[in-house]
Amino acid sequence: MTRITILGDSLVALSAAHHVLDKTSEADIHIITERAEIGLVGEVPGLTSSWPPCSRNWISEMASQTPNEESTAVRGSWFLKALGIQLSKRGCTFHLRTRVTTTSETEVHFVGAGPMGNSMIPFDYLLDLRPNGQESAQWHGLVCRTEDAPESKLSGNRSDGTTEVWTKEAPKRNRTILQKMTWLGEDPASFISREIDSGMQLAQTIVDTIIHPVEQ
Repeated sequence: MTRITILGDSLVALSAAHHVLDKTSEADIHIITERAEIGLVGEVPGLTSSWPPCSRNWISEMASQTPNEESTAVRGSWFLKALGIQLSKRGCTFHLRTRVTTTSETEVHFVGAGPMGNSMIPFDYLLDLRPNGQESAQWHGLVCRTEDAPESKLSGNRSDGTTEVWTKEAPKRNRTILQKMTWLGEDPASFISREIDSGMQLAQTIVDTIIHPVEQ
């Protein structure tokens, strides 16, 4: 069985894991993150031009947050959580609250509260998708009832009757705002599609090697 270790729990990382399992369901995937939870921790843009933005088999039940035909946004943290839950159902192992100490060409050493504690994982392939610290533009997001939403090109309506809006300027104080968010990135409108595409492309390089190994 091919073991793939992914460092990080971003949308790119979760998408890469799902894509590998779509192509080779026998892969043994381990995701290592310093976070205590996949999704529901912090917010990311949820603007989307169509639903679902990925294969339906990637997404677990989202209850009241499930977008409908008229939705142009999804609560980003719930979307990440749904991807993580589905990965768990597909056999992926998560190592939460786990910090990588060193990596080599064949092993990842770590400490933390994951199922293996202070240990190491041998791997066949490694994807290091942890934040690289590069500077990005800061965006300000807000959520309010759809009827209270300000005019904006960077906005989307959710199925629960709220609207998500992103701007470069911090929103003024307003009693109609239900939630304020900040996010570092290039474009909130293309965040979901760009991250998913990037994850699939990175995963495909591994898939090609597994399915069509280079002859020695």
